[in-house]
Amino acid sequence: MTILAGRSALGWMGTTARRIFVASVRDAHPQPAALLALAGLPVLVAAWLLMSPPHVLSNTLTWDFLFNLSGAWHVYLGHVAHVDFHEPVGQLSFILTAIGFHLMSPGPYGFLVGEAIVVSVLFVASFLAAARRLPLLPAAIFVVFVCLLALMPANIGEKPDYYTFAMSYNRYGWSAFSILALIVFVPPRNRYGSDWIDIAIAVVLLAAIFYLKITYFAAGLGTVAFAVLFQPHVGRRWPAWLAVCALLMANALAPYNHPYLADLLGSAEVGAVRSSLTLHLKNFLAAIGEYAPYLAAFVVACWMWFTDRAALRLPLTIACLFVVALLLLTQNTQSAGLPSTIVIVLVLYDALRNYFAGARSRDIAPLLLALLVFPVFSIGTSAMSIAGYHAKASHTQTLYVVNRTSLGGLAVPAGEHGAFATFSRGGVDYPLRNQAGALVPRYELSQYEYVATLLEAVDAVFDHERGGIAVFDQVNPLPFMLGLPPTSGANLWSSWSAPLRPADEYLAHVRYVFVPKFSTDPNWTATLVSHYGSYLAEHFQRLADTPSWILLSRLQPGDPVPSHPAPSSNSSAPYLQTPTNL
Repeated sequence: MTILAGRSALGWMGTTARRIFVASVRDAHPQPAALLALAGLPVLVAAWLLMSPPHVLSNTLTWDFLFNLSGAWHVYLGHVAHVDFHEPVGQLSFILTAIGFHLMSPGPYGFLVGEAIVVSVLFVASFLAAARRLPLLPAAIFVVFVCLLALMPANIGEKPDYYTFAMSYNRYGWSAFSILALIVFVPPRNRYGSDWIDIAIAVVLLAAIFYLKITYFAAGLGTVAFAVLFQPHVGRRWPAWLAVCALLMANALAPYNHPYLADLLGSAEVGAVRSSLTLHLKNFLAAIGEYAPYLAAFVVACWMWFTDRAALRLPLTIACLFVVALLLLTQNTQSAGLPSTIVIVLVLYDALRNYFAGARSRDIAPLLLALLVFPVFSIGTSAMSIAGYHAKASHTQTLYVVNRTSLGGLAVPAGEHGAFATFSRGGVDYPLRNQAGALVPRYELSQYEYVATLLEAVDAVFDHERGGIAVFDQVNPLPFMLGLPPTSGANLWSSWSAPLRPADEYLAHVRYVFVPKFSTDPNWTATLVSHYGSYLAEHFQRLADTPSWILLSRLQPGDPVPSHPAPSSNSSAPYLQTPTNL
């Protein structure tokens, strides 16, 4: 009897558990407390794993991470983005890191403080959006997905162990756009508030992504316009949504944003817009396996419409989401990865759940669970990246940790060798000039070597009189590292995607110019030397020649004629010659 009673109790518990699980898949009435626990705990654990290591790790694109720190340093000192420095990317990512500087101290960890602020906002927005629309399990998956996407210490479309905080605005932008798409494409079922909650969240998200990156803002406005036309729950509030779009456009075109728009137009004029159809088609075909499930979702939606199981707006919505995501991807550095397509899965999930509402739970639950496999795998990728980062950043034996300057606390893989190792074995012609005259580097600096060259630059100028610093490379982190005010008028990210500034604007207040012998982009460094060569020859002299740098200083009244003039466009750039002392 005891055994039978035990079996009966176990059977009752199993049945109850199955009912709860099926309800979490089908019933769009999640309890806020249950959703908060189910989604909040994984996000808290992920945030702790990312922020608990004693150092901030970067094993790729370290110079791009320093781009964020340098921009935040400008903002921290009171400089105005797009006025005191120029950059087509919005200023919000710099403001967030600058807040971290104020709360902690200027250093790499300030970035993580800003990221914690972003994830907090994304968690609240996704929680409010998902709780009104989805059953418990998909709602929790969505919240965890967008938060871990923002926390992930790797670029979307790259390997999860390529740890870097570069281009964080793309991860933030994808997360915010995904929440906005869920709001306008999946109608609310629960009334924990009115439609005004959705509109308020949309306003915050659209305003934020305008100051993150303009492409996400444009995609968001286009998505809202589509939803007004095809989504009844948005169309019934069309005056409010159109008013929101009008106000956001008015803000975008307001006089205080004219410098931002000028930087955007200037960047577009020099070819920053990626418009090569052939390149985009190649990238699409290379990642076709990743897109196949979403194309299959479109086919299912078309079949449901054709057989009168869904309205025409279902396949149109899925097509709109996929096309907008592809357009966003074309303007990113990465060539693969469409995080916002999670909303395609949820749109189809909602349509199937509603159509089969009268079916028995056990008949439809497996199909709904199968759809959730795709976002769960994406969450697994983010989680693996965060956990791997924690493990790597916690083992300092394999890392080189910067322990001086404001860059203190940054960790890179120790002992990595790239260009330096080549020269230690006798040297090759770095960079190699090809027949067309372009510079083609055979070896690039490792992350360790790049940080070592920066510290070498700090040592080269540390004992000299303080003054403005320019670096003929893609980014100039030296003022941040030394705690010096950066000069005004420069491009924050200096590359082919930014127009060259006039010498009287860029170099007018510069005391020292560093010309790298090992550049992160040799072609661009050569362009800078050529473009500003005559100005350098007239106003600067060579002050020092280190293993990694040529240091120039501004001529002062009474200085003798320099025996080693600055490089000019009429002479071969000295940094392009193979060093003999490495």
